[in-house]
Amino acid sequence: MKRALAIAVALCTIGFAGFSQIAIKGSWTAEVCLLPTTTLTSTLNLTYTVAGFDITSITGFGVGGITSQRFTFKGVFGPFSTSGNVWFQPSPAAYLAANAVTSFDFGGIAIGATVYHWTPGNYRWGTDPCSAQTPPGVGYLQYIFTGTISPVTIRVRFADCCTGTAFQDLLISLRGIDLCCGIKYNAEVNFTKAGFENLTLTGINVPLCCGVSFDVSITYGVTYKSVTVTPKFAGIVEGCFTVWGGPLTGTTGNIWEGIRVDGYAIRCTLADCNYFEYFHAFRPIQTTIPSAYRDKLLTACQEYEYVELGFCGAGCCGGKYTVTLRILWGGTTPGLFGITRFVGSAKVPVMSNFTLNLDFVMPVSACATANFCFGWTFSF
Repeated sequence: MKRALAIAVALCTIGFAGFSQIAIKGSWTAEVCLLPTTTLTSTLNLTYTVAGFDITSITGFGVGGITSQRFTFKGVFGPFSTSGNVWFQPSPAAYLAANAVTSFDFGGIAIGATVYHWTPGNYRWGTDPCSAQTPPGVGYLQYIFTGTISPVTIRVRFADCCTGTAFQDLLISLRGIDLCCGIKYNAEVNFTKAGFENLTLTGINVPLCCGVSFDVSITYGVTYKSVTVTPKFAGIVEGCFTVWGGPLTGTTGNIWEGIRVDGYAIRCTLADCNYFEYFHAFRPIQTTIPSAYRDKLLTACQEYEYVELGFCGAGCCGGKYTVTLRILWGGTTPGLFGITRFVGSAKVPVMSNFTLNLDFVMPVSACATANFCFGWTFSF
């Protein structure tokens, strides 16, 4: 009887200790749009933590029900860091893809291994190595092994397209190699099943003056050689005034004729996180302007200019509310004073774990569409 009682106590102790390491947390984010049409999107994240591993379920919802499902895991197993994902299609129910990644870093030596598995048409990591498989198989595998001892990195890939595992390619990379005069370059050698593919030298930046420089890239193939020269302009940044542009070159691309100004921005902090920002781009809008600015412009309206005001303040339970208001100007059928849209958004914490979100677009020009959405983020 005493032995049975001791075993019961031990089992209860082990069970309680194991349960005490379990933690569940998550968040629920939803958005309801009333204009231009009524839509509902929602994401539910549930993270289950046990023995140092985070296992997360990410479920997407729409008006018709579940629209996406993904499971992730991340943690440390001894000296190895591991992570992975599994994707499913809710309706009709189907498995899509999965991956697992593990890495080990010690004493300047980094070793990694990745395994991808996917069904036809569901490769999620770049170019599908089995896209030409005829007839399509049930599922495919790819194995990637990497090793790094600075400045050298070696990556080798194998693919199994239902015909057995075969060598795919080998990439040897060297980063930050000193050339001279402070100029550095990167080198990559690529081998495929057919043999030597190419040698590419990149990262060579030749400075001239006034923030103007040239990036030089050279590629040697078996039957060809190519040289790419890309002019760059570092821009002018002083306080809250920023200018973007690039060097002007001749028709042959090897004569420097001047500096092209692509756009500028003025940003002034008024108090704490309150600010005023004015942005103007010269058309056609160049990619020298950061995407953080370009993404605010609507191509259909040929927008090139905006004024933005940002406000913030103390919210509930130690949180902080934020409000952003923006007026934009464009060139396609502009409205009053050339204005195309009024855009606004607000995030207001109602509780320490509950935030209300509001987004709207008020069109002034016919090229823009009205939009009004509200939603929330609930964390637990």
